[in-house]
Amino acid sequence: MTRASSVKRKFNKIVTERQEKYSTTTLTLDLNKCQGCNLCSTVCPRYAIERGPIGASLRQRSKSPPIRINYHKCVFCGLCAYICPFDALKLKVNDQPTEKLKRGKILPFLKGEEVICERTGNKALKFIEGEIKIHDDLCPSGCSTCIDICPTQCLVLPKATKEKPWEKTAKIECDRDNCLYCGACVYACPAAGAIELQRIKIHHEKEGSESTIWKNVKNKLEQKVESRYWFFEKRLKTAPGGAPTFRKEEDQIQG
Repeated sequence: MTRASSVKRKFNKIVTERQEKYSTTTLTLDLNKCQGCNLCSTVCPRYAIERGPIGASLRQRSKSPPIRINYHKCVFCGLCAYICPFDALKLKVNDQPTEKLKRGKILPFLKGEEVICERTGNKALKFIEGEIKIHDDLCPSGCSTCIDICPTQCLVLPKATKEKPWEKTAKIECDRDNCLYCGACVYACPAAGAIELQRIKIHHEKEGSESTIWKNVKNKLEQKVESRYWFFEKRLKTAPGGAPTFRKEEDQIQG
């Protein structure tokens, strides 16, 4: 069966499309909602999603999107749309919302509280618990990229007090109650090792959590990630922050 894939930009949305004989499948990225957290690229079984210039894109200093979807590799499985806490990705068949990997059967329903992203005003689902470490000695002087792009504005740089203005600290603090542990700060940070993220728990329902696909997704999410010199990074065979994909998982998705 002949397949024709393409990608096009419509206003603030990027549409990756695959046309087949009787159907058209689309994966739409909403640039107004995407925060460049790279959760989608972490779980992608075909490494079809790559990191873009996150910091520059979200601060509107670049026209390039925070992430790029390679339509030659994408199998339109929908894992990226499933895991996105910002609802920035939508999978449709013949213009109708669809789930190729059914929640409650192949994937569990994710549980969490709904929070407001202060930077954009959009909603997000907080379903991950974790730990984040910021090594101030490795932070570039004068850089505030992580603070600028944090969706919930949970990263702050304390200001000098009126009593002791000379004791201004350069230590970045994290409000863990508001942190989504999404990873946007890690992937936007230009300094190697300055930020470490360890996701500890993924909140979800029991139904669908025994599948091989979900176990692989969970394994990837729980891998520790840290900031790197992204600009100079060579392409790796594994997705950023993710564990190697198992061939069995790809076969299940395509089958």
